Amino acid sequence: MVSSPLVRPDASSPPGGFGAVDLLQLVLEAARPALGFDVAVAVLCEDGRHVVPVFAAGTLSPPVLEGVHVQALAAFVELAGEDHAAWPAEDPRVIPLGKPVERAIAEPEAYEDAPLVVGGRVAGMLRIDRGRPSTREQLAVYFALASDVSKAIERLDAQRTRTRLVQERLLQSEKMSSVGQLVSGVAHELNNPLTGIMGFAQLLLLGNLEEGARRQVETIYQEAERASKIVSNLLTFARRRRAQKEPANLNTLIERVLDLRHYDLRVRNIEVECALDPALPDTMVDANQLLQVFLNIIINAEQAMRAAGEDAAGTLRVRTWSDAGTVSVSFADSGPGMSAETLRRIFDPFFTTKEAGEGTGLGLTISYGIIEEHGGRIWAESAPGRGTTFTIELPLVGGAAAARRAAPAPEPSAQAPRERRRILVVDDEESIQKLLTGVLEMDGHDVQIAANGREALDRLSREPFDLIISDIKMPVMGGSELHKQLLDRGSPLARRMIFITGDTVAPETRGFLQTVENDVLAKPFRLRDVRETVRRALAR
Repeated sequence: MVSSPLVRPDASSPPGGFGAVDLLQLVLEAARPALGFDVAVAVLCEDGRHVVPVFAAGTLSPPVLEGVHVQALAAFVELAGEDHAAWPAEDPRVIPLGKPVERAIAEPEAYEDAPLVVGGRVAGMLRIDRGRPSTREQLAVYFALASDVSKAIERLDAQRTRTRLVQERLLQSEKMSSVGQLVSGVAHELNNPLTGIMGFAQLLLLGNLEEGARRQVETIYQEAERASKIVSNLLTFARRRRAQKEPANLNTLIERVLDLRHYDLRVRNIEVECALDPALPDTMVDANQLLQVFLNIIINAEQAMRAAGEDAAGTLRVRTWSDAGTVSVSFADSGPGMSAETLRRIFDPFFTTKEAGEGTGLGLTISYGIIEEHGGRIWAESAPGRGTTFTIELPLVGGAAAARRAAPAPEPSAQAPRERRRILVVDDEESIQKLLTGVLEMDGHDVQIAANGREALDRLSREPFDLIISDIKMPVMGGSELHKQLLDRGSPLARRMIFITGDTVAPETRGFLQTVENDVLAKPFRLRDVRETVRRALAR
């Protein structure tokens, strides 16, 4: 039998809520005049133990209380099954019915028992003493009362589960906020050197290299780009924001998650087979939320296949397709599969088959809620020894056509622009200064350098410039403050600023960028993006 959080044994009223014991006390006090009992006992199941509150309209001596307690547990084991014989029981506690009365109550000789059925399972028992024979009407009232109490406890149980789920989500949100701050700083530190490595590799590739050297530089660039994708994915999963639906392609989202898990899948001997529909249409989704769902399913599949042994090989098959106004994705693993009972409960809050500390039992619950919020469906098919397949079906929203495939952008060329301009580069990283100077001078521009916003203002007061390219985070004065100073002075250069940043997660960075219309280059950037952005900004 599965226990549920119905009561707390340390207090009749659980902190922050109304519990089953409170409910029973109110109901029994109201029913006592009609049913004529002096002692009532409840046996309630919670977290693998029995809680036994005793309600009395007088005083019970320790031997009487012990006898009432022992007999109630024995009767419940007989009712619910021998499995409960091994469950521990809390010490009995007496709860007065009505005003306390100094009247000793003898141990009852007989009881009337009624099961408390919650969610189709016997989750407890209620018994009242039969000091005198009960009439048919009294028995009907008593069993109706037990049925109503069962329904009320079920509602209390559901409410407590929802409350607990909200608390877990809040805790997870706080954790992710802390992770986001950590990742923000790490990403900024990683993106600066990655920008230099990728940028100078691109500059080298523009020159005349012998074939062996060219292949080596291409490898440097490809590996740096791979590292930049890992940082970008970390930033995506660390970012916490309001749900925002926009056109997205499930193939792209799946590829991003698989990129993030590539190393773990490879070292665990898990082969990934993808059958992604190249004509899959876009649909309106919150990309970050779906990334969270896909990541959770893939990690669950990894853990299931790993259960066969550290050296055992596994296969994860991912497929996408569209049909009749929907887009779908399936994840099929070659793990041990699940029993029908486990399969029935996988979306229940706090249900987990993992070892303690490996999971909260919330991942699939949250995933279910996300897919439902998108108007879609998520389900699983499994059987012992046959693996597990999760399928997600989402509505095709907005009449989205087949996903557009952008044509490859041309590589940068050494062709000079028609007009030479003066450009001020503001960045505290020497590698970024040299990189931007190299690509801009290659296009024929006159480039000057400032290490922070204060130096930039000094230079701007002495020399004319046509464009500013500025980092956002710098010592002394950052790019946002530099922009504000230019606006306050009425300088047209405030509109001709291009911001570069390696930190798109920090709330202050996102908040600032949402207030301006200037172009932004996210580190690490490609040289062709720099040149195109400069051309567009100079045209303003």
